[in-house]
Amino acid sequence: MPSALKSSPDSDLHGCLLQLNSPARPWLIRDGASEGVDLVAEWKSDDPDWRQVLEDLAVALTFQVHLRLDAENRLLHAVDHLVEWRQDAEGQWIECHDTGDLQLFWSGNSNCMHHLITTDDIKIPIQQCVADAGWTYRIG
Repeated sequence: MPSALKSSPDSDLHGCLLQLNSPARPWLIRDGASEGVDLVAEWKSDDPDWRQVLEDLAVALTFQVHLRLDAENRLLHAVDHLVEWRQDAEGQWIECHDTGDLQLFWSGNSNCMHHLITTDDIKIPIQQCVADAGWTYRIG
């Protein structure tokens, strides 16, 4: 591995992570200031090119990975966040939250194509980018 990658400053890792964004992927990485973190990776539920696929696969929840860069220790801290709406016994909708290291998947057909979408589709490219930069990916 080239030595330039081994000591990547946080701005370089930040830029590398943002470069993972692609029209071909059903997720994106964006600024996380409003959530109190450096970056957030999440499904492209507002993107017209992906909205229908996500709806057809019944991805009816919000899944995010909150990313915080620790330049001093060259660590990227990642925490999964899930928000889902469920009905209680009385038929009232309640908002349910879960955090941690979540593993979820959806499979089905959309536009005559079979799709398999997993939370690893988001996490693995991030983990690879972090490793390539000489940083460590840490859950929590």
